[in-house]
Amino acid sequence: MDESRKWSLAVALGNARQERHRAIREFFGMIGQIGITMVFPAGRALNLIEWIGAVIMRRSIFIVAITGVVVLTARPAVSGPLLKSRVGKDANWVVHLDCEQLKRAQIGGLIREELVRIGVEEKLANFAEVFSFHPLDDLQSVTLYGNGPDEERAVVLAEGRFDAEKLLAIVRLNPRYEEIKHGDFVLHGWLQEDKHKDDQTTEKMVYGCLYDKRLVVMSAGLDAVKWALDVLAGTAEDAADGVFDQAALSAEGAFFQVAANGVGEMADEEEAAVLKQTDALGLAVGEVEGDFYADLELTADTSEVAQGISKILEGVIAFVSLSGEDRPRLAELAKKVELSCQGNSVRVHLGCDPRAVFELLREQWEKDREKKNGIQ
Repeated sequence: MDESRKWSLAVALGNARQERHRAIREFFGMIGQIGITMVFPAGRALNLIEWIGAVIMRRSIFIVAITGVVVLTARPAVSGPLLKSRVGKDANWVVHLDCEQLKRAQIGGLIREELVRIGVEEKLANFAEVFSFHPLDDLQSVTLYGNGPDEERAVVLAEGRFDAEKLLAIVRLNPRYEEIKHGDFVLHGWLQEDKHKDDQTTEKMVYGCLYDKRLVVMSAGLDAVKWALDVLAGTAEDAADGVFDQAALSAEGAFFQVAANGVGEMADEEEAAVLKQTDALGLAVGEVEGDFYADLELTADTSEVAQGISKILEGVIAFVSLSGEDRPRLAELAKKVELSCQGNSVRVHLGCDPRAVFELLREQWEKDREKKNGIQ
């Protein structure tokens, strides 16, 4: 690439950066809230779903990094279900977003319409003109997994068809770009800037590798990328056999799935007692025959602990169900939540019309935007 072309591309990247971060974070924030807010309407009171959301959104930095450099040349024609054989055996949590499944779901269509209405679609279209990549149209699936809360031990797998030459040309413009050999693979490192809500900017190195024409591996940790590559290549053990046995990972029609083991060990002391007493969790969000569902299962060490968790959740559901005057949509959905406890497992199920979920989400997004814009 000649110097003039490099300069033009660098200018385009700089001009697009602000819109890129804003639009893509808003999109993935919407997706995250489906799991965070809707699986259990009282999640914020318990910090339970918020903890799951923290895992998702903390790692969304990596998704932003992916979309900042990825250039897809064709739209995949198939969905992207979770493949546990791609996840390392040492992982104790995994999050999967099946973008194709979400686009086929009614709630996915409603979200897309909302993105058009509030102008995010236009921002993403402008982004696509620069990067030849549209997150809503071109991304097939995103899988995140790791061991513990340290993001340098977390990995992102983004699937699609990639134009390697264009991708690397953009990455190599980074002033801190470096190449690292790992067996037959070439890893690429670059400096990533993250702007926070308080307008503070932090910097950190991000590492990535094109495993093949369809799969990009990324992490804030160099060793994590090497680990993921070894798993994909078959030289490190994967999670295909028994590491994650949560039913959520095989749920029909799911577009969003979470599984975690050793939850109590990962939860901070400040977080809810429910988390500290939870050994494993599974979460599936999706649609079957036009009906939206969200299923959450918590596994405790003993049946007595499970009963205690169930009573806490039951109380919060009842409280939210009575909040009809302030949040009528939330209260109506809370009334549809089914709670059961059997042995050492607690199950929470929400089944409803996708539009009812969407209307609550849109209400929350409006409140968030008003708060962001200083409207009381």
